[in-house]
Amino acid sequence: MKNHKFLYRIRNRQFQRLFFRNWIQVFACIVLPLVLCIGVIQYFSAESLIREVDSAARRSTNNTMVTLEALLGEVCDSLEKKAADESFISFFQMERREPQKYDYVSTVNSVQRQIIADYRDNLFYSVDVYSQVGNYIVSTPHKAQSGERLVDKSLVETFENYVGENWSQILFAEPRFVSQEEENAPKRVITIYWGQNMGKQKGFVSASMDVEKLISYITDEHDRFQGAYLIVDKNNRVIMDTSGQMDDEYVVLSAEEEVSAMTAEVEGQTMRMFWMPMNQFGWKCVQMVPMEEFEKSNTRLKRLILLILLVGLVAAVGLSYRTTVRLFRPIEAILRLLENPSEQIRIGDENGEIQYMLLSILELFQKNMTLEQEMLERVVALRSARAKALQEQMTPHFLNNVLQAINWNAIAETGDENSVTSKSILLLADILSTGKEQKNNITSVEEEIAYTKKFVDLECLRYGPGIHCFYHVSPKAQQMPIPCISLQTLVENSIRHGLQPQNASGNIHVSIQANEQQGLQIRVEDDGVGFEEATIQHIYAMLEQEYIYVGEHLGIINLLQRFRLIYGEMCEFKISRSRYGGACVEINTPMLPELWKCEQNAPVH
Repeated sequence: MKNHKFLYRIRNRQFQRLFFRNWIQVFACIVLPLVLCIGVIQYFSAESLIREVDSAARRSTNNTMVTLEALLGEVCDSLEKKAADESFISFFQMERREPQKYDYVSTVNSVQRQIIADYRDNLFYSVDVYSQVGNYIVSTPHKAQSGERLVDKSLVETFENYVGENWSQILFAEPRFVSQEEENAPKRVITIYWGQNMGKQKGFVSASMDVEKLISYITDEHDRFQGAYLIVDKNNRVIMDTSGQMDDEYVVLSAEEEVSAMTAEVEGQTMRMFWMPMNQFGWKCVQMVPMEEFEKSNTRLKRLILLILLVGLVAAVGLSYRTTVRLFRPIEAILRLLENPSEQIRIGDENGEIQYMLLSILELFQKNMTLEQEMLERVVALRSARAKALQEQMTPHFLNNVLQAINWNAIAETGDENSVTSKSILLLADILSTGKEQKNNITSVEEEIAYTKKFVDLECLRYGPGIHCFYHVSPKAQQMPIPCISLQTLVENSIRHGLQPQNASGNIHVSIQANEQQGLQIRVEDDGVGFEEATIQHIYAMLEQEYIYVGEHLGIINLLQRFRLIYGEMCEFKISRSRYGGACVEINTPMLPELWKCEQNAPVH
């Protein structure tokens, strides 16, 4: 039974629309804000984590740079002092001869003792002094040696290549590789040169720092797994990398800021790079921090957002289904009640709300049945009234024949075909004939004005020539629809209540224009005695009543109610004082409903 109800509900179009609307509301109000909040938290947490990484790396980079600058400064000061020592100056200037003289040997021994004293086994690969004059080098690992027996030839070659391009620079540093007799792999060192320029002859004092020892000096094993430190020269070439991955490679670093940071891909791994300019040699101290943990954290947050989104979608479906079932129960009960009104249906109604609603619907059914019976009775009455109206159509025809006979008798007795009596009879007969033809409710403005003119002519015969009626009709309104005998009623009202009290003389102005609603603006005003304000309010009050049987101003009240019946509540009436001094009745109609348009040209039976 439950499966049957479930299938019935999910197949029902109304249930599907209601469910989808509820699901959208639940998702938009609960799930979507939750996901957005998590996304915002993830964004700000990522920004906060990056700021923390930047701050920690900045401190670490600064500490490492301070250590390096202190070390380099100490080495440069030591080289400068040695280059200015008398023993070194003598060594640079003395020529080596065979056999060697005592002074030369003594000078070499003095130089050797000093460089051995400055040698630090935990940092340096070698400390060297070279004289181009004597073609002789004094080195800490190899003692004194001649140019022909020089083991580390790259030391002098690097110096000569650099000085050849930068002859004016005394202090400089260059990375190089030195061969080792015990091992096949060459050793990487960074050599700091202090040159001596003696005309065409040159020499230098140098200290070659072992890169591996230097890395051990500024880092420990724990730091190596957390990131890497680089020393980058002024050409953005890496001359030292604690991780050993980027030696002699080039990196793009900005020189605009003193302290800068960026994220880059290194060997397929995302790194956060920080750098600070150093005081020596135009170098930069760079730290690379792997963003592996940061990326893992972001991945976990994204998975959490996806999981919450999926759970939210499932929860929204479940909650929407339960809400839709509860909202759909009354609809389901009403549908079953419509199929079988005599059956009392109760569907899981704990509080009796659905049962109360069904009882109310049954009461409405009963009322509708009663109203339907009353409508049938009214239809029968309307058919009877229509039959009576058809029967009464013969009356105007009979009266028209009688009036024609009276007119012939009047002409025979008076011998004058243009007498007032004859004209009155003919006008009355013409009006009755026109009224017989206008059995429909709607006619054209042009026909209605023609009918009104005949009525005014008849009134002039009755009261005299003092009544004048003027017509102002726009060309567009000539063929527009208007209720029959409407202008005649308004004009008759002006004659009876406006002009008759002043000896039946005065002017009536009829204005008909097309308005913006594709309806008519009808205004009839006169220069008669006009209406009192109390009379106007009385007419407005009578218009609110459904039926008017007797009383003064019955014609205009019935006419206005007729307009409202045809055009609806959008039809506007206004009764006021005319600019000519009398009364003004203005009617503004909307476009004629389609229901009434067919009556304008309907044939008369």
